[in-house]
Amino acid sequence: MLNQISSSRLHSLLSSFIREIMNATEPDLLLDALMRIFQRFVDCERIVVLGNDLNVKKIKGGTVEIDEELKKMVQWVVDKHSPMSLPTGDAMIHIFPLVKAGKTLGVLLAWSKEEIVVETSELLRTFAFLSAVVLENLELYSSLQRQHKALKATKNYMQRILDSFPQHIAVFDQDSRIVFANKGYSLSTFGEDFISQVLQLVQKTFLTGSRQMLEVEEGANFYSIVAELIEYEGQPQVLLVITDVTNTKEVERLKAIDRLKTEFVANISHELKTPLAAIKAYAETILTSIEMLDQQTLNEFVQIIYRESEHLESILEGLLDFSKLEQRMLTLEKTTFDLTGLVRETMRSIEELARSKQVRLELLTREPVLIRADQRRIKQVITNLLSNGIKYSKEDSQEKYVKVKIERKDGKVLIEISDNGLGIPKEYQEKVFERFFRVGTVMDHRVDGTGLGLTIAKQIVELHGGRIWLESEPNVGTTVFVELPVGDGQ
Repeated sequence: MLNQISSSRLHSLLSSFIREIMNATEPDLLLDALMRIFQRFVDCERIVVLGNDLNVKKIKGGTVEIDEELKKMVQWVVDKHSPMSLPTGDAMIHIFPLVKAGKTLGVLLAWSKEEIVVETSELLRTFAFLSAVVLENLELYSSLQRQHKALKATKNYMQRILDSFPQHIAVFDQDSRIVFANKGYSLSTFGEDFISQVLQLVQKTFLTGSRQMLEVEEGANFYSIVAELIEYEGQPQVLLVITDVTNTKEVERLKAIDRLKTEFVANISHELKTPLAAIKAYAETILTSIEMLDQQTLNEFVQIIYRESEHLESILEGLLDFSKLEQRMLTLEKTTFDLTGLVRETMRSIEELARSKQVRLELLTREPVLIRADQRRIKQVITNLLSNGIKYSKEDSQEKYVKVKIERKDGKVLIEISDNGLGIPKEYQEKVFERFFRVGTVMDHRVDGTGLGLTIAKQIVELHGGRIWLESEPNVGTTVFVELPVGDGQ
């Protein structure tokens, strides 16, 4: 049929096809254009487009059954990355893989009464290649759109979380302009003198590079203001937290809580900023340099985006659990299970973290210990305690370990999780289960986390009717005890 088409007509068809595929905004439109151009050059009875899984995605000209024998032949053609025509009864099946850089994105099958001459086959092969290029870009575009929606949802979600804080929270740039404010700050009605003192504190924080604190009276109210220097995308900013401490008889205690909350907000900002910055950076690289990236590099970038998204998800799940516990909305789903097996499974899930810190995990109990409890929540507690033992190990120690022992007696189960890590000074041992308190902060030992893990663990254990406590000695190690009722476990 190619020799029956004039050169001007051929040029018109090619131009029309290229315009169509370049303007396609979704894979279906692209495949429709490809099927139409095939019908212009081949008198097709039916045309089918298969996905890279060899399942039918588009069909034109009636129903088609792709049997196993045909699938094997299609797979063979796909592996060769080269088109082929096969006789079948009184017709021919023309198979054209949609290949780009060795990657198969789909397969086009066309049934006709005639064979395709070499010139036509090569032209159609070019159409298939161009379609594969655009199809890959469309799939990547769809993936990036999903990532963008996820980032936007995360931003809105964190805005709602920070809006729920009783503190007035704002972030200022170096020109004292507000780049972020929660609902409390946006709706505040502070006077000019108060705002002036706030701006002076912000500028002082930029100049000194260190945290600044201020106590201000505004009418009948008394406020504690904390300004913290942070950094975002290489630019210094100041995180400002204003807390109303009016009518309190325990001002000093509230000052300490306020400081911890400020550290919590700053820490959350850091915890969220790191994965968000990575996602943004790699997404921008893909968007701006997609044509220069090879498939391996592109896969690596997408995997990094996926891992950082999972990190974000784990942070948000911790915040949600804390919110549910604070509002007494967390319910337990109790089942009977083997606690020893659960600990063993949990150890396997954090082996990679343990290896990265060169910490040996050891389960001293071998026999099954049945207990009736919420399996997912108990695993959450054990994961937190094991992770803490790993994170707070001594870097210069020759042998680092976290050991777990389980004992059952008098209708109760006692879990002991011990390590030979940094230990906790005695004056902080009662505080570790308080919300927002982070041992690493007072011990100058930076670890990832929100400072809510032990608080959540304590409340989960107590919700089961159990108790949790610890014994620790600095530079010797820590043992955490979790006592739970057996329940109906046998």
